[in-house]
Amino acid sequence: MKSSLKQCTIKQSVSMSGTGLHTGKPCRIALHPAGCGTGRVFITSDGRIPAHADYLADTRRGTSLKCGSAEVHTVEHLLAALAGLSIDNVEIEISGPELPSADGSALPFVELAESAGRKELSQPACIMQITEPVWVSDGDKYVFAVPWDGFCAAGLISFNHPMIGSQAAGCNITEEFFKKEIAPARTFCTSSEIEMVQSMGLGLGGSDENVIVAYEDRYNVPLRYKNEFVRHKILDLIGDLSLAGGRVKGSITAIKSSHTLNTALTVSIVKQIRERK
Repeated sequence: MKSSLKQCTIKQSVSMSGTGLHTGKPCRIALHPAGCGTGRVFITSDGRIPAHADYLADTRRGTSLKCGSAEVHTVEHLLAALAGLSIDNVEIEISGPELPSADGSALPFVELAESAGRKELSQPACIMQITEPVWVSDGDKYVFAVPWDGFCAAGLISFNHPMIGSQAAGCNITEEFFKKEIAPARTFCTSSEIEMVQSMGLGLGGSDENVIVAYEDRYNVPLRYKNEFVRHKILDLIGDLSLAGGRVKGSITAIKSSHTLNTALTVSIVKQIRERK
């Protein structure tokens, strides 16, 4: 759907370096301006990967994309930042197997993109309008979308853990709300998950600098919000929904969600919109 809103890119190239959350290896990204209709595209030494649901790969503990021999991991926080700032077109040059973990949130990516400045382009933004309910589920886990005049995201989590428990949050996601209330929420895990995650070859770059660890009676670092865990789930949801390839317009609710469910919903949204054309 076309819109009175215009597509946007960034004004100048910017870059940042760090360590990958899952590989523990050095990583670097550089954001470059891109023209109308480019979309968000990752550029690796093996080729280009559009940030679109058509190129989904692994969704265990993060979202990965693959196109031919080109592959990139842990894209959700950067994509959430770009979506939250309505930056539709950008080339993302990657050095390393995944994106830098930064502080485990989307805030450093928001700050990076804002330092580049935002430039309005000539063509209308592509709006991915939800016109009828769409949902995916796995047991007692659900993610669903319904029509809404705007973009509303809500989440609910329920952990059998004394330091997490049940949390819920949701709001109409404006740019300012995203920057202040969602982007700073960090990745988390429980202390009992660490060995399991690392046995999968993941989480090898995790530290107090980029992950909240919930022990039975404490956290490894102070929380930024009382309900930071569910806010981070909403952050992940926004990043995964951005793979629809446009600005999603609807109300989305994630109950005990995961990257696998989030991206399955995104695939269903893309299918709904393609069938409507």
